[in-house]
Order: sequence, then C-alpha cells, then structure tokens
Amino acid sequence: MSKKKTEIEFIKIICVIDGLAEGLNIRKEQEYYGFETVDRLGYNVYTEKEKGRLPIYIGSYPKTYFQLIDNEIYVVTFEKNA
Repeated sequence: MSKKKTEIEFIKIICVIDGLAEGLNIRKEQEYYGFETVDRLGYNVYTEKEKGRLPIYIGSYPKTYFQLIDNEIYVVTFEKNA
C-alpha cells in the first residue's frame, strides 16, 4: 500500500483591524496562519496551530486586514493511504 503526501505552506500573520466589529471571524492583534488566495489579493486564514492538530479554516480575507509577522514558512504535511 502506498502513501500519498500533500504539503501546504503557511505563513504567520497578525490581524490589524477589529473584524468582530464588522461581523467577521477575525480579531485585532490575534495571530493566524494562512496562505495567499489564487488572485493574490488576500489570504486563506486559519486558526493558530496547536501541537498535534491541523489548523481550522476561518475564511478568506483581504491582505489589508493582516500584517506578515515573519518570513518563516510553516509546512503541514497530510498523508493518505492510496
């Protein structure tokens, strides 16, 4: 039986607006993980990773709502038996 691996590269971002005041699921000064949307205008945003858990998808938001924390890439690997 072979295993299929898929890797997703996340960046660490911090929210710079009060999204809750606008009815969004993001909080000012909260750290998140994400990666660029296909159109490169925003991020697909995930909650912070906890050890042993995969990040939980929150939504897609414009880049202007976030600031990049560092240039480090965080890789999550998914394995599936084929």
